[in-house]
Amino acid sequence: MSGPVLRRAALIVGLAIGLTLGLVYTWGIAPVELTNTYPALLRTDYRWDWVRLTAISYVADGDLERALSRLDGLEREDVAHVLEGLIEEYAAIGRSTDAMRRLTTLAEALDVYTPAMSVYLYTPALPSPAPTRTPSPIPTATATPTPTPTATATPTHTPTPTLEPTSTPTSTLHASSPLSTPTPEPTDTPRPTSTPTPTYTPTPTPPLLDRLHMTEKELVCQPGQTPRIEVVVKDERGEGLAGVEVWLTWPGGADRAVTGLKPQQGAGYADFNAERNVSYALGIGELGIPLVTGVRLEPCPAVGNERPFIGSWRIVLEP
Repeated sequence: MSGPVLRRAALIVGLAIGLTLGLVYTWGIAPVELTNTYPALLRTDYRWDWVRLTAISYVADGDLERALSRLDGLEREDVAHVLEGLIEEYAAIGRSTDAMRRLTTLAEALDVYTPAMSVYLYTPALPSPAPTRTPSPIPTATATPTPTPTATATPTHTPTPTLEPTSTPTSTLHASSPLSTPTPEPTDTPRPTSTPTPTYTPTPTPPLLDRLHMTEKELVCQPGQTPRIEVVVKDERGEGLAGVEVWLTWPGGADRAVTGLKPQQGAGYADFNAERNVSYALGIGELGIPLVTGVRLEPCPAVGNERPFIGSWRIVLEP
């Protein structure tokens, strides 16, 4: 047997013996023992997975105490990084309002704040306006005629009676004294007739979302801007209203946004990317009932030597 063949055979035998001894030591002499450890001791990507799974579990069961105990001991930077990304992700894909509120409640308890979570933490559900009460009419009092008494003549001299011992005293009137005129008694005063007060039942005012309608539609022309449809929702005072679900629908598709996720544009602002030659409809609320239909992108008027470009629509909804 030649030398190269012997060396190859010896190498194979040595590898086989080494592998056998390694398996014997690993499985029989010193096997691996699995022990529990703390999440804070995990690798970075595992720690992020732990925070994400804990947050998703809290969204499902709502047990805040359990979620906080699971995240106890982790670095705030890890928790903030994961929760901020998860909140933005949930807002972008249009998760339900209850899920967003639970997630932002957990973030607030851990001192984590993002612009998107402010909509769900500090914006209460939309209250129904108080019913308008119509004042009851005040009955008008009927004028009562007042009788005018007749003037009575006053005698100029008072008669003095003369007494005689044997006769009944008689009164002697002066010849120039006129006879007194009897004063007429006033007639009965008619009593005012009471008018019954009608009872009015106040008519409740419909909720704010049911009273929204388009009050303004403006073509926004900004060169270089991606064509889109901007929506601004306002309340009775004309102030932006955050936390309102806005739906953009078209044949074969739909998109959802929530007002207030772009605070730099205003509390009641939301927008959608749009394409030309597509007819869109805008709806409000969870049902997304269309309020505005037939919205199509249009070209902006050409100015000078500028090339024509497609503009964006800005639609304002108010009660």
